[in-house]
Amino acid sequence: MSKTMEEKAQNNEHIPYIDILRILSMLSVVFLHTAAGSLRGNLGSGVWHTANVLTALMSTSVPIFFMLSGAMLLSSPKTQSLAFTWKKRLPKVLIPLALWSVAAIAFYAFMGYLATGQFNWTEIASKLKNIVSQPATVHLWFMYALIPIHLISPLIKKLVDALDKRLMIYLLVLWFFFSSLAPTLAALLPKPFNALFTFHSQFHLNVLNGYLGYFILGYVLYKSKKPFSKGLLTAIILVDTALISVGTWAMTLKMGEYSEVFKSYSKVFTLILSVALFLLIKELLQRRSLSRGASFWTGLLSSASFGIYLVHNLLVSLLSRWFKLWPAPSVLTLLLCTLLVFVLSLVLIILLASLKPTCYIFTGQSFASACRTLNIQAILKSLKSKRAASPKPNTH
Repeated sequence: MSKTMEEKAQNNEHIPYIDILRILSMLSVVFLHTAAGSLRGNLGSGVWHTANVLTALMSTSVPIFFMLSGAMLLSSPKTQSLAFTWKKRLPKVLIPLALWSVAAIAFYAFMGYLATGQFNWTEIASKLKNIVSQPATVHLWFMYALIPIHLISPLIKKLVDALDKRLMIYLLVLWFFFSSLAPTLAALLPKPFNALFTFHSQFHLNVLNGYLGYFILGYVLYKSKKPFSKGLLTAIILVDTALISVGTWAMTLKMGEYSEVFKSYSKVFTLILSVALFLLIKELLQRRSLSRGASFWTGLLSSASFGIYLVHNLLVSLLSRWFKLWPAPSVLTLLLCTLLVFVLSLVLIILLASLKPTCYIFTGQSFASACRTLNIQAILKSLKSKRAASPKPNTH
């Protein structure tokens, strides 16, 4: 008998559509940072427009990461435990953040040394001193948003377990209006109409601000049994992607420089697109089972996604020394560099996960877990199992 999603989640088994969403989001983040330079130069070129459309769709990556975190954490009974949260969950986030922050500071210091012939010790000391208040490199901001959510996850777990459907909808409507719809209207409406959606500084709902709503929304979508039309979801994705792309181009022309107003993670356009993409992948895959081989490789990529997120932007900076990425000369260069960053990041994470001293501190996974899903040992074991399962040729 096949297991339910809840049974798989409680047994730490991989759920195909969750893995696919995590992989797509991870690839999208890599592309977003690889394409960053191409969106800030050669405005209106073919490369710019291609990158604009692709990043419009891929701007869903960070919201979906938060939604997946909410889906998994809030559906786990372990989340109610303060001891489990502080002893297991938080260290898996804090320790890799600390190590990769130090690694990023060292990396950029060395890059500076190659450029100038000396280390800027003042800058290095400043980055180390301010590591709590300022990410060592731009992409690590995500971790500073994720950690507080982990801190209050036992409270949120208790909250969502106690809320009935009506109150859950009320909670999400409040978040949608004050954290997404109102800021979107305030940013896009002409004066003085935008003042209607710009609230007094003391009128705020910080408890519902930003990514916490995505965290809860991911749990609600994960638990939902309601079927959705795949055709309708596809249409929403296409129309919304087009709207974000055109809106970004119009706003960029108006401002004279690249504008991310329409691609903001908290704005209505990205929220709707993220929900539609989450539900479409769920509808396509939730009733399907992957082959043993496909399940292993999607599980490996999904397990590697956290580590890839932490390291990829350093490799983007490194490749920028040899490839022109600010802006890229062609779409092919952009796509090849994205693929190269992804492959190099994946290989590095697999290698780090293959050594017991480096596995946990750089990937957040225990060595035993990595040996089942992520590292060289897991790959060899999977290949050996595949050979053992292959039918032997008939020698008679």
